[in-house]
Amino acid sequence: MLHMVYRIELTDEAERDPQAFWTWLQEREQWFYDGLDTVLATRWTVRTIGERVHTLEHTVTFADEAAWGQYRRAVSQRSRDPVWEKRRTEQTRWWRLLDAALLSDPPVSLGFDRTRKAAADS
Repeated sequence: MLHMVYRIELTDEAERDPQAFWTWLQEREQWFYDGLDTVLATRWTVRTIGERVHTLEHTVTFADEAAWGQYRRAVSQRSRDPVWEKRRTEQTRWWRLLDAALLSDPPVSLGFDRTRKAAADS
């Protein structure tokens, strides 16, 4: 698996109106990833310790580099539509990208996830 990880700092506006920010983000995620079928999963986490307090980390998972390449081409194609691109770039109202990293899984099975069992037991 391949994971694109973005580290994001919230703007002052997002900090002042968190309800509006989170509502916008939920809508944006549905809109942005609709039809981008090479995206296998997304995950959002809030980082509360580090250089900046309360940054977001957004992980987008792909099966492999080919799937990531297809995603990049699809986003590039969509960005040529001025209406789509205007909506995409409204994100600057809410956040600034601090950095991005492309991570891959190790060649052997490692890690575990007890949250799945805990969720099933609930």
